[in-house]
Amino acid sequence: MKKAAIILGGGRGTRLGRNVPKQFARLGGKPLFDYSVEKFLQLKTEVIVAVLVEDYAAFYQPHPAITAVVPGGATRQQSVLNGLRACPEDTGLVLIHDAARPFFPVEKVAVALTKLTEKEFDGLALAIPSTDTLAEVEGQQVVSFPDRRRIFRMQTPQLFRFKQIRRAYEEMQDRCFTDDLSLALAAGLRCGWAEGSELNFKITTELDWQLAGNLLASGRLKL
Repeated sequence: MKKAAIILGGGRGTRLGRNVPKQFARLGGKPLFDYSVEKFLQLKTEVIVAVLVEDYAAFYQPHPAITAVVPGGATRQQSVLNGLRACPEDTGLVLIHDAARPFFPVEKVAVALTKLTEKEFDGLALAIPSTDTLAEVEGQQVVSFPDRRRIFRMQTPQLFRFKQIRRAYEEMQDRCFTDDLSLALAAGLRCGWAEGSELNFKITTELDWQLAGNLLASGRLKL
């Protein structure tokens, strides 16, 4: 099956406090966005769609392996739909990924792809179990504590059968979702999870950026 990857880089990353969108800032000598591109090359992904801010050329020269560049939308959901519409019709599987997660585990994504091709699920997300006690609150009042054993933290890439997830995105445009798998579940697709990694964290703040730089400098990351 032909695989396509959609890498989302359509935001501004203002919380990082840099003068360029964080996905184009240089980490360890290269743009943050390119770490994801090179991971998908390791997975032998035939199509790589970059969803970027409209003025990306002022900050970023696209990696030569990128197949298409499309504009980001007003929301993450619209950005994903723009990316899905840019994928070839003969795409079989699509991986949707946030560029702010540069260290996703290639070997675990490969396992998830195998699970997806076995047709048990229409969509899978990398996920890790919550190690924190989580509370539901209303204002300042704690109202309940979900069973931590049943709570997982969703990561990207999230992997789907292409035609099913594109149809789901087209049909669910009038509802708001912040995550691909939650949209898929609401659309009636069969959803599961695959083992993620603590290293697959999202770079949002300056502390995250410093942690990413330290991990690279340590030489212990498998890139």
